[in-house]
Amino acid sequence: MIRPAWLTRPSLSWALYDFANTIFSMSVVTLYFPLFLVQTLGYREYWLSLGLSLSMGLAAVASPFVGSASDRRIGKNVILAVATSLCCIATLLIPASGHLAGVLAAFVAANFLYQVSLVAYDSLLPSATDEGHYGPVSGFGVALGYIGTFLALIIGKLLVTTPADNGRVFLPTAICFLLFALPCFFVKDLKRSQTSPIRVADTAREIIRDRDLRWYFAGHLLYLDAVNTVIAFMAVFLVKVGGFSQEAGEVNYFLMFSTIFAVIGGLFWGWLVRRRGARVGLLATLALWIVALGMVCLPLAKEHYWILGPLSGIALGGVWACDRPLLLDMVPRERAGSFFGFYYLTGKFSSVVGPLLFGAILALPLGTEAIRYRLAFFSLLIMVIVATACIARIRPKQAAPQLQAGDP
Repeated sequence: MIRPAWLTRPSLSWALYDFANTIFSMSVVTLYFPLFLVQTLGYREYWLSLGLSLSMGLAAVASPFVGSASDRRIGKNVILAVATSLCCIATLLIPASGHLAGVLAAFVAANFLYQVSLVAYDSLLPSATDEGHYGPVSGFGVALGYIGTFLALIIGKLLVTTPADNGRVFLPTAICFLLFALPCFFVKDLKRSQTSPIRVADTAREIIRDRDLRWYFAGHLLYLDAVNTVIAFMAVFLVKVGGFSQEAGEVNYFLMFSTIFAVIGGLFWGWLVRRRGARVGLLATLALWIVALGMVCLPLAKEHYWILGPLSGIALGGVWACDRPLLLDMVPRERAGSFFGFYYLTGKFSSVVGPLLFGAILALPLGTEAIRYRLAFFSLLIMVIVATACIARIRPKQAAPQLQAGDP
């Protein structure tokens, strides 16, 4: 079997970090910290919201500064190694005290460090592979990331049988995160800036002045608003509107089934970016999101959601497989960290604004709950349509990279 030209030791090491960090994200942020705090320790959901908001807010503020520092003074792989290692230590400390202040402090630190590590990770892509291979390597990382969700679910299934067991997940999660992240620490940062230090304000001014970057970040904010909101509310929507049973495990089966297609989607979109470019790939991804959200706005029968799930999974895999290479197409390689700092700033902002708007629509005194959910999803559909128009305004690259022998 011929090995693809893009699959090298540095690119595999880089992609493995997607696998590693998704184990943490699924186990800690999405599943077991909320269950540990609310079910095991008996605290109210308010404290979970506070911890999430505080850690995400701190990460949003820090991201541009971390990105700028990674380009010049410290280096991306050093920041990645330090942030990940400290994140794993903080994860180990979550169940240590059993008291609210200690548990929340450990979680805020762990999630903040995890979010910061992603700035250095994404901006390390130009050092892991050639410019012409950003698409397949990014897509491969996305696919490995979704496979990481399965490992996280397996860890939980093996260790948790009652709510009292939720705290047992944090130790193996920290070990797996650090173990699979290790290869990425040794990807040499080849694209560090040799010019004078770049201030965060200088990068912000460049984004405002550059036509393509303005359209990119406007679109990025809007479609991530929609994507983050879908992720946050899909499980509840399936139960309340789709007729799925949580007790019978239907929601978990549906999400796992959809995740399989997200893995396939990550590989497919990476292949498409390699051949047609990141702009075309992202536009195709957003078109698929428009179809999926349009379907959600309709009164579907339960069996139709089993078509919607794979469609959404493929579309979800395309977002990160395509938009990271598109940003790298527009910025100097040696300053990728500075721009990825703003990439994550807009991402964190969207993770707050989208759910707030969605929740506000659900709170309106309009018709049935199903109608309110469909109106809320319609607002996300409008966001994605406008985002697609923004991305379409970005000028195509002058020449697509040439395929090399051995490429798939």
